[in-house]
Amino acid sequence: MSEEFDFGELRNYLRGQIDLGDAELFLDEPWALTRGKTRPAPAPARPAPVRPAVAPAAPAAPVSNEISEMFDNSGLFGAPAPAAAPSREPVAAAAPLAPPAPRAVKKTVAEYESADSLDSFYTSLKKDVLYAHAADLPRYAGPQKPRLLFVLPAQQPGEDCAKFLQGAPGEMLVRLFANLNVDASAIGVTYFFKGAPRPISPLLETSLRKMLAKEIALIQPQLVVTFGEPLFYQVFGKAKPFADMAGSDLEFGGAPAMALADPYTMVNDKQLKWLTWKVHIPRSSRFAKPQS
Repeated sequence: MSEEFDFGELRNYLRGQIDLGDAELFLDEPWALTRGKTRPAPAPARPAPVRPAVAPAAPAAPVSNEISEMFDNSGLFGAPAPAAAPSREPVAAAAPLAPPAPRAVKKTVAEYESADSLDSFYTSLKKDVLYAHAADLPRYAGPQKPRLLFVLPAQQPGEDCAKFLQGAPGEMLVRLFANLNVDASAIGVTYFFKGAPRPISPLLETSLRKMLAKEIALIQPQLVVTFGEPLFYQVFGKAKPFADMAGSDLEFGGAPAMALADPYTMVNDKQLKWLTWKVHIPRSSRFAKPQS
């Protein structure tokens, strides 16, 4: 076949299907076609492939300590990431906390503590809640600055403080101290609780001790003598037993003191009189040895 066949459209079609060059394209038999020298048509321009856009990976969420402790990845996914080195920047030390300012405690001062005389002292006691309802208070009976100050537990029914030394218990004590060269005119008498005998609570004891200390400071005796075992513990405390301390040298309210047995019991008890005279009085260093 001498004339030239134009298979350009077929060639273009095959090129688009198998993407081969002219040198590799042959037409099948039985047509026995020869290659033409015609100029091949240019291949159509192929568009550049478009790559799909890839979204940036989101930052991994921090793994809680509870989950990380459940999986030990040592040696499984490589060496663990080294821990961040601690900061070496110097940290300023916290300033020490200032100590709290001491709280001012307001001390309550009773009116009787400011008394400058016995009259103002007893007037102030009448205003105190302890004696506010008392009809009258027994006052100290005796000289100023006595040699002995007798402190009795409480006023007995029908008893007059000013006449105590004329009663049976008082006369007995006057005779006892006369043998120690103490005259009755040098003895004064007062009461620890200035009311009828009654049980005294520890809180009341504290108030009565303060009142007695102030009264002693105003009377200024040379020696304070208390009577009775219960009064001994109320005035001097319970550190030592009365039996061991009766008659010994003590101190109360800044004045020398001693304790003796209850005169209301002693007046009718010869055994207690003998114990007081032979055992208790000799313990004191403030008297000469008693006469037999």
